[in-house]
Amino acid sequence: MPVELYDNAGTLLEKTKIDFVSPQVDNPLQGILAKASIHSGAVMVRHSQIIKARVVWDTKPKAVVPVLAVTRLGGQTFVYVAEDQGGKFFAKQQPITVGDTVGNDYAVQSGLKQGDKVIVSGTQFLVDGAPVMPLPPAPAAAAQGGAAPGAGM
Repeated sequence: MPVELYDNAGTLLEKTKIDFVSPQVDNPLQGILAKASIHSGAVMVRHSQIIKARVVWDTKPKAVVPVLAVTRLGGQTFVYVAEDQGGKFFAKQQPITVGDTVGNDYAVQSGLKQGDKVIVSGTQFLVDGAPVMPLPPAPAAAAQGGAAPGAGM
């Protein structure tokens, strides 16, 4: 299993693989000992030094939406999607299922499809069916495909 090793400043030291997993569980810590060898000679670590490690369980490409674009009602998560109705855009509340956070974004498990235009700002002023206006395409906005009420997508 892949693992990333970091120093205390958060700098990536090396990407390696776990080569040992203990069959015993440490009950007080509720942990399992796992070891990964450091192969790079340039990495300066001492014997028995504690460093941070991130085990990479799985990687999959997924859609992400900003945390601030997600609203919660009755335990359900929603985003507003801009729907094109005859050249005019209207906000539509779309239920989604979110996974882990990635930086300031949620990984979307389900509820969105390819090409959906998620409204990413001003969502506190939106209601279902409110008119929205697309922003002119910009390099950063076009890459994210977002939308804002009254100001754009």
